[in-house]
Amino acid sequence: MAGLDNIPQKQSIEIEIAKLDESTLDTIKSLNDTANQLLLEFGQIYIRRKEIEDELIKLDSILEKGEDEFKRNSIELKETLEALDDKYPAGRLNLQDGTVQYQPGAPTRKQLAEQQQQQSSGNGMKVVKQ
Repeated sequence: MAGLDNIPQKQSIEIEIAKLDESTLDTIKSLNDTANQLLLEFGQIYIRRKEIEDELIKLDSILEKGEDEFKRNSIELKETLEALDDKYPAGRLNLQDGTVQYQPGAPTRKQLAEQQQQQSSGNGMKVVKQ
């Protein structure tokens, strides 16, 4: 190991300072400022995008609930109107004054639909008794 002691060792590091010309320094500062501004804008865009995605998830949930409620409401309305048609055949409902004009003894819409289905399932000819 005595051989390692004979290796010259440098004890100091030389450092020099050079002054950059103003145009180079201004270019670097400008590019650095632009990069920092872009990073800031990217961050703001990313945060806003996340906010919009979260809002869309909430809106999808509200929309789904609204669609389900609309379907339930439509079914209930149809059932209510069918019940009214059974009671008041060929009726016309006036929602403003709450009255129904109807034809007593007329077939209901359900009965008419069944008759049409029976006619269309046959050969299209009607049997007439003489």
